[in-house]
Amino acid sequence: MNRKSLLIAGAVGVAGLVALPAASLAHHAFAAEFDSSKPLVIDGVVTKVRFVNPHSWIYLDVRNKDGSVTNWGFEFGTPTSLRSSNITRDNVHAGVPIRLAGYKAKNGGPFGYATTVVLPGGRKVQTGSAPDAPPPPVGK
Repeated sequence: MNRKSLLIAGAVGVAGLVALPAASLAHHAFAAEFDSSKPLVIDGVVTKVRFVNPHSWIYLDVRNKDGSVTNWGFEFGTPTSLRSSNITRDNVHAGVPIRLAGYKAKNGGPFGYATTVVLPGGRKVQTGSAPDAPPPPVGK
């Protein structure tokens, strides 16, 4: 390799090392999207689960006081952290009634961050993994 090629390769490597921390900081924090002053505990029936990185999502139909139903979406932890807590497609899938504790989204829509899930049978599992998320709200 000639000197010019080495200089270019070195510059590309340094640029990659500089960009790496910036990319990791670009990943959102809990406080960027969710409101720690708005805890919630909600019961619903699972309609969809997405075990994807960097965050899994669960959607559930929640019956409102007036009898209507709203589909809520909640961010969970990583698939690996959920699997280590034995949260899998076998026990969290469409049709399963669950209780979630967490926090509402800042955008005011039916979205939130789930810190805890209570499965049928009463097993309670911590689901959130954001390092800056507050402790789970007290459940009903």
